[in-house]
Amino acid sequence: MSGATLQPPSGTGLIGPDATLHGIGRAVASVPLTHPLNRRWWIAFAGALALLGLFGGVLCYLLLTGVGIWGNNNAVVWALDIASYDWWIGVASGSLLVSAVLLLLGAEWRGAVNRVAETVALLCTCAAGLYPIIHLGRPWFFFWNLPYPNTYDLWPQFRSPLLWDAIDIVSYLVVCVSLWYIGLLPDLASLRDRAVEDALAQEKAHGRPRKRSLLKAQAYGIVASGWRGSAAHWQLWSQAYRTIALLGVLLVVSLQTGASVMLAGSMMPGWHDTILPVTFLVNAVFSGVGVTAAIVVLIRSVYRLDGLISARHLEILARLMLCLGCASLYCYATEFFSTCLHGDQQERDVLIRRMTGAHAWAFWTVVACLLIPAQAFWSARLRRSPRAVALIGVLIAIGAYADHVMVLVVTLAQDFLPSSRLAYSETIWGVATFAGSVGLFLTLLLLFLRYLPAVSITESRRLALAVVPAAAAAERRAVKEAEARPLASERDGTEDAPLWGVSAAFASEADLAAAATALSGRNDAHVHLDAHGPVPMPRVLRTLGIAGRSIRAYAILGALAGGAAFFGMCVYATAYDYVFLIGGRPRFSWPSFVVPSLSFAMMSGTIAVHLALLILNRLPRLNHPAFNIPGFLRATDDRYFLSAEAQGERFDADRVVRKLASLPAEAGRPLDIRRVPR
Repeated sequence: MSGATLQPPSGTGLIGPDATLHGIGRAVASVPLTHPLNRRWWIAFAGALALLGLFGGVLCYLLLTGVGIWGNNNAVVWALDIASYDWWIGVASGSLLVSAVLLLLGAEWRGAVNRVAETVALLCTCAAGLYPIIHLGRPWFFFWNLPYPNTYDLWPQFRSPLLWDAIDIVSYLVVCVSLWYIGLLPDLASLRDRAVEDALAQEKAHGRPRKRSLLKAQAYGIVASGWRGSAAHWQLWSQAYRTIALLGVLLVVSLQTGASVMLAGSMMPGWHDTILPVTFLVNAVFSGVGVTAAIVVLIRSVYRLDGLISARHLEILARLMLCLGCASLYCYATEFFSTCLHGDQQERDVLIRRMTGAHAWAFWTVVACLLIPAQAFWSARLRRSPRAVALIGVLIAIGAYADHVMVLVVTLAQDFLPSSRLAYSETIWGVATFAGSVGLFLTLLLLFLRYLPAVSITESRRLALAVVPAAAAAERRAVKEAEARPLASERDGTEDAPLWGVSAAFASEADLAAAATALSGRNDAHVHLDAHGPVPMPRVLRTLGIAGRSIRAYAILGALAGGAAFFGMCVYATAYDYVFLIGGRPRFSWPSFVVPSLSFAMMSGTIAVHLALLILNRLPRLNHPAFNIPGFLRATDDRYFLSAEAQGERFDADRVVRKLASLPAEAGRPLDIRRVPR
């Protein structure tokens, strides 16, 4: 391996044959730390900023003139504004669901995809969240949709889908941020330590580090929250990551099926087919996979990460798009034949207008971009073509947007009463608003690619340890080097300083586990053992006495308490404190409260898990004695450390050092042993 590049895998490999823990970290971290293709990035960023400026200009004109600039009228009250919102939240749902399902299924190859999918979900949620606000007409009062104490002693209308959207967006944003940040946390620590190494190298070469290098190290250190790769950290991190992924799956299903419930609650034809919830969910996942695949191909080609994002990954994404394309085609065919065989006349009229009416372009765009292109992946050659994967992913996203326009506009444009049939046509302002939201997405995406790792370092390392011989060979070489040389001196001038403990460095988790077992057998109450490494270390959990810790109870209690509290608030406000009957619904119309209560429950569970992860791991803690261990920067790279922390004055450091030094080379002998000052 040379520099920060990895050799692309051959055949059906998922990762390059020369991948090692050190090489993976360098290859991914070099992008945010050194900013390759800097000029091209600035050109792309300027284009994204131009679209974002267009978005700002359109919003200013919207505030001055009103939402009528979108062409909405009394019949088509929902048009490109709600279609754009549904599309953005659909892409976010699909991306989140893909990442969460791959994590829950334990797919080893997910490291090349899950970070991009989680980022797409988060950024699309940010873009989607703006639409319900600017659609209000007076967006500066958006908080009126939220239940809060106010001077007029009023409650929001909990039966209204507008409030459902507000709760859904807030809940979705919380889940996406939490899942994204927790997955990113170990990689932020890796970037922190690589930035510190660069600053130290500059200080050694030039006498002092550059201010920019110091700022990078400090910034990454703050957002990493003091992560030090402790075995206890990794244990709760894995549980929290999977638990929030499960809550995200439940939220996606609730949100997408809840959208169909909102449509089914009306009298409009074309919105009552029983397969509509499945269609919404399938198309949301379909569009999310398409956008994720296109961005994965872009990152792979621009940053030359062929060694981590292989042709096999592209083939898996192509197969996934093919499966979802077949499922989407089945949903449309079922709706078509159901309408033709036993639908009423109004539903048949809606179907005919979709194909031949003023907005027939939307229907045929769905056919040409959403239903047909994915069938090309029956070809094995196209499944391995990066251009084909990216192009078809973009076409799927376009077709999904046309589907939302077709479902909303075509149905609303012709009501039952002739007097309510008002023609609708798209305006330049509606198109510009959507283009501006794309600019917001691209701006945030480019900032992410510049300053954060686009591929999961942790998941890629776990894959390398599982399937790549080079990673295990690198560990064996380090062990042989340790056998050929004496242990590093444990006394390095710090023996007079107050002692925190003793540390030992290892080349592999197996050696670390053997040493931890040897020390733990002493039953010394004055020694607290901990392990640190670049990947989760399940072998040492039982030895350290933390194997039984679980974070899942916090998720269950948080979700149940949050959901029950919100449901109770809906019942109290609507049935007792602020009775406002609409649509002939009873005072206790509990079905209207289920959708927002489920969303709030998922958000509450996520917050509980996230807080438990930080509090139980005592994070953030930006300064810790473990950071004083010589060479500890490699704990996020390719080294494993065992620390024996002093617990009282009876701690015998010499005895711990002798025990570690006496371990055989083939079963736990450390690379070096150090006394660590406080």
